Amino acid sequence: MPQTGSVRTRSLSPIAVRLRWGRCTAPLRSRHCLPRAHGSRRRLSPQPMSLQGRPGVATMLPPCDTPGHGRHAEAPVTEECVMRLRIVLPVFFALLCGWAAACAGGGASGLAAAPAAEPNVSVETPHLRFSLSPATGAWEIADKTGGVTWRSGPFRPRFGQAMLKVEGKPTGLSLERCEARAAGGGVEATFRPVASGGGPWVRVRILPAADGRALDFSYEASDPAAVESIRILDEAFWTTDAEKGAVLVPVREGLFIPADSGKAFSQSFDTYAYEGCHMQMVGVLKGGAAALVTWDDCYAVAEVKSTVGATGAPARQVLGLSMVLRKSARGVRVQFPGKGDAAAVAKAYRGAAASRGLAVTWDEKLRGHPERARYFGAANYKLWSTLSRRMSEDSAKEVSVRVNWTFDEAAQVAEHLKRDLRLDRVLFMMGGWIHRGYDNQHPDVLPTAPECGGDAAFADACRRIRALGYILSLHDNYQDIYRDSPSWSEDYVMKRPDGSLVRGGLWAGGRAYLTCSPKALELARRPQNLAAVKKLSGADSYFIDTTYAAGLQECFDPKHPLSRAEDMRAKQALSDYAREVFGSFGSECGREWAVPHADFFEGLTGVSGTYYHNKGLLDGMGAVPLPLFEMVYRDCIAMWGKYGYDINRSAEYVLWHALIGRPLNYHSVPPHLYWKEVPPAAGGRSAVAVMPLAAEAAPAGPRQMRITYHWQVEEPPAGDWDVFVHFTDPSGKNIRFQNDHAPRTPVSAWPKGEVVDGPFTVTAPEGAAGAFDVRVGFYKREGLRRATLQGQDDGEQRYVVGRIKVAGDAVEFTPAAPKAAPRGGGDPALFARSDGGWAEGMHPYDVFVKNTYEVLSPLNEITSRVRMTGHEFLSADRAVRRSRFGEGAEAVEVTVNLGDAAYACRSKAGGDVVLGAYGFLVDGPTLAAFSALKFGGLDYAAPPLFVLRSLDGKPLAESARVRIYHGFGDPRVRLAGREYKVEREAVMP
Repeated sequence: MPQTGSVRTRSLSPIAVRLRWGRCTAPLRSRHCLPRAHGSRRRLSPQPMSLQGRPGVATMLPPCDTPGHGRHAEAPVTEECVMRLRIVLPVFFALLCGWAAACAGGGASGLAAAPAAEPNVSVETPHLRFSLSPATGAWEIADKTGGVTWRSGPFRPRFGQAMLKVEGKPTGLSLERCEARAAGGGVEATFRPVASGGGPWVRVRILPAADGRALDFSYEASDPAAVESIRILDEAFWTTDAEKGAVLVPVREGLFIPADSGKAFSQSFDTYAYEGCHMQMVGVLKGGAAALVTWDDCYAVAEVKSTVGATGAPARQVLGLSMVLRKSARGVRVQFPGKGDAAAVAKAYRGAAASRGLAVTWDEKLRGHPERARYFGAANYKLWSTLSRRMSEDSAKEVSVRVNWTFDEAAQVAEHLKRDLRLDRVLFMMGGWIHRGYDNQHPDVLPTAPECGGDAAFADACRRIRALGYILSLHDNYQDIYRDSPSWSEDYVMKRPDGSLVRGGLWAGGRAYLTCSPKALELARRPQNLAAVKKLSGADSYFIDTTYAAGLQECFDPKHPLSRAEDMRAKQALSDYAREVFGSFGSECGREWAVPHADFFEGLTGVSGTYYHNKGLLDGMGAVPLPLFEMVYRDCIAMWGKYGYDINRSAEYVLWHALIGRPLNYHSVPPHLYWKEVPPAAGGRSAVAVMPLAAEAAPAGPRQMRITYHWQVEEPPAGDWDVFVHFTDPSGKNIRFQNDHAPRTPVSAWPKGEVVDGPFTVTAPEGAAGAFDVRVGFYKREGLRRATLQGQDDGEQRYVVGRIKVAGDAVEFTPAAPKAAPRGGGDPALFARSDGGWAEGMHPYDVFVKNTYEVLSPLNEITSRVRMTGHEFLSADRAVRRSRFGEGAEAVEVTVNLGDAAYACRSKAGGDVVLGAYGFLVDGPTLAAFSALKFGGLDYAAPPLFVLRSLDGKPLAESARVRIYHGFGDPRVRLAGREYKVEREAVMP
């Protein structure tokens, strides 16, 4: 049974009795603490008030402003001040007189003893002890299993803070002094803004849970409607650099935020928001022990704050965690797994997820649907936009139309993957097949795009793709609706509290508006929507864009009001319906609430060739990515990244996917029958040896500039190309205006060296304001085919050369910063190499697809139904890592070196292994893959790429049939003491 514990007491010296004036505790003798009676009268602004319960003393007083005592106090006396002084001064002087009498009566025996402070109130279990100070609201938790003590905030002794509505205005109330008692097997603390015992209050309960291994923190209020938010943990569970601490946040796969980064910051992570908490948890590591904070409401926000070099801080850097609860959120649970790392935190949360019905595994999902196993090891190969149509913002004017693939060409692309690249496991996705093209006129999708061939050609293409054994999935959207949609009605659209329409993004079809989620399900259920698409296509899977990506929404339309929780349930119902129609379903990004209702997520493992959409997220906190989501839900869902990326700078992205055991997303597919139309370059490099350089520009008039483009020519291009220039929003998805042109000198006549093209006068259109990236590239007017140039593209064969800012009539230009030099010793284009290997002489994109597929597909295929049981940092800089899938002799380990120094490790199949920069090792009983300087006793001058797989299920060293794939480099490989020379692939012995 939980027990309350004894307490430590403190004495309060009478000299310390002070008049509390807001945050000031100056002695009454300081005349500066009293408001002066001269000057003009002004109204006092609301200030944070202390929620205290000192008997007989009201503490809701205006702030003091004396230097060293708080804020400046030159305010005149108002009626409110007088009333407050009438309350406080008699009490104060009574206390003063009592103290004086006590001193006088002391005589020769000295001063009377000071009254003892109130004792702490505690609750104790065999695993932990919680203790609360009624005097300050501060608390501490002795974690007996972990051997550490967790505490409330280190910089201000209090429990937390509440934001209440007082006379209709938000007012901050500090949860400090309280009435605390043992109650209901735990601790109950009541905080009051007025100490009389009446009036409003906030009551917090701390109760042991989970057999005494956890604590539930919850609150209630006398007037719940008045509580705007409550910070129930306030920079609590803090950890430091000295304790080798870290905070773990589930943003996409996850974030590891160390306490030794030296970076000060404050970052909020809203529940299920875009790059917020994708799971309802946060972990904290401290001194080798772990704590797990969980919640079950959509209105909770986790805040992480790093303080560096603060006076009086317990260490150089302190990381603190706050939990802010709004609306229906009422509490959090804190679980103590004991000694452990991130894997221990993930294991503890998996138990919580399972108890809530979220951890629905593949074992359950395959019952009745064995075809879903085709997701295991499948590459996500996506023709993003078969038809691209760009409309004006109001969707009234067509700006451009481009066919990237006809439906027949789409089928030929799939057939090329099967026939020429020999890819067996593919999730083949098509976007832009709908009537007006990608992101246009949703939800009116049929008939299919006539520019691509129409319904007959579409049905034939779908039949051919499915005949290859691939999973055919079609891209649709039921969150966005456009004004030019035949089904447009404001009745479908979400409303703000003022009744206005909720706007979505500015996409290809113009300005989107957000469809209220129950209405989205209503539209999807129409005969002409999902049911008709299934009948026409026979597709195996459906992808409804943005359903899981956007944060949970609210709607204030009285006809269909919606809370966040109701929005989630409506999106779950949409997922279930699509899954019922097509057999399997997926959506963008992914959240844990969608795991039981989906089969795949697209975008959780990465974005545009990196870890997060917010490119500054890691650097701003000194953080590194951590596969938390993977460790919790790996055996429940298939996952990929999203958007295109530069294959020549993709090594780290590929190795991240090796660490998490996931196949890649191939979303930068060149248009049309690319392997036929663009002559490949040797080694899988750029087909056009021209690099865009930073542009230059100068103002030329209202909303105008004169811009000049610069190009570095290594070899003059074969044939002529036109230049396209897109002025886009920072995301690159929305083209706001353009400067496409034919170069004044044909590119085939450009000499080697730097070429200047321009200047050109560009006018920003009316209504365009803000920052716009300048993205350039080469294209052919015939077929609108783009060239792959040298340098880093944005995933769409576009290259950023600058940014303009438009404010009113002013235009300001900033050239693109020079690209960072490649990391020492590592080749970021590692997987685009084909020298001496299987794909030598093939199109650069095919080279990359083949190499990465051969490593990642079998790795995912054999580990999809097992848990990720470990992830560890093997070097001080966290650049060398190892992941473990499964347990015991069947476990598969992946080691990756993202640093510059060589790293030595051991392998079951290869003995001593040395990994250079961007080196990796997949080490399992039936699968090995590596790019290493040493493997199997062979030393390599440069790391080759090999994949070895047992075909009879026996360990590699015992197998009678081992398939060996050689991607590039030295063709020699040694296995079980035997050396083989493999040019492309072979089955040995």
